[in-house]
Amino acid sequence: MPPSSRLPALHSYDILHSAQEPLFDDLTALAAYIFSVPVARIAFVADEEVWHKAGVGMPAQDSLPIEQSICPQAVRHELPVLVFPDLAARPELSTPAMRAQQVVFYAGAQLRAPQGGCLGTLCLAGYEPRELTAAEQQMLAHLAELTMLALEARRRLRAADAGRWEQLRRTAETELRNQMALVRYLKVRSGGQVPVPADFLEEVSRRLREVADILAAAGQEQAR
Repeated sequence: MPPSSRLPALHSYDILHSAQEPLFDDLTALAAYIFSVPVARIAFVADEEVWHKAGVGMPAQDSLPIEQSICPQAVRHELPVLVFPDLAARPELSTPAMRAQQVVFYAGAQLRAPQGGCLGTLCLAGYEPRELTAAEQQMLAHLAELTMLALEARRRLRAADAGRWEQLRRTAETELRNQMALVRYLKVRSGGQVPVPADFLEEVSRRLREVADILAAAGQEQAR
């Protein structure tokens, strides 16, 4: 998808400045917990602003001027996950807002729509340098795909029947919270290690397939 088509794709989701929805809050809470980071956000990159649908550690429903956010770099990046392990060592890659908040670590996974446009990121941030292993990057990309499945189901179902979306959202939220309880158990069992062990991430990914199946089935149902 050419860059000129990215914004129409974003606007087709009718997500900018929408009300808080627990499903997206739960997804950011899960990301922050899995990676043991203080900040996780779902960010949408518009033409002049970056708007945060959900967040842990920093406010949700919050906008930043586009030049004050690092997420546009992740949107433009050629790879699905952009990682800055130590922004203190590369201040030219940071922004004044991030430096003011003393954000040192950033990782953003692209929220890529089925038609190919990148709408924004599921991103992590922290106040200490941090590398992300290949397995961790894959997990972050997987969570971004899960977020995108939720966005696609929301777009399709709300267009056909808003009540159907609310029903589906509650079902997905219940399943996600059930899986989060298991994730907490698995993390305690793994000792909360950083970097996060690959076998723990593999088990989490397997657990989240049930949530993904619920969301994907709803989107496919409306596509037929």
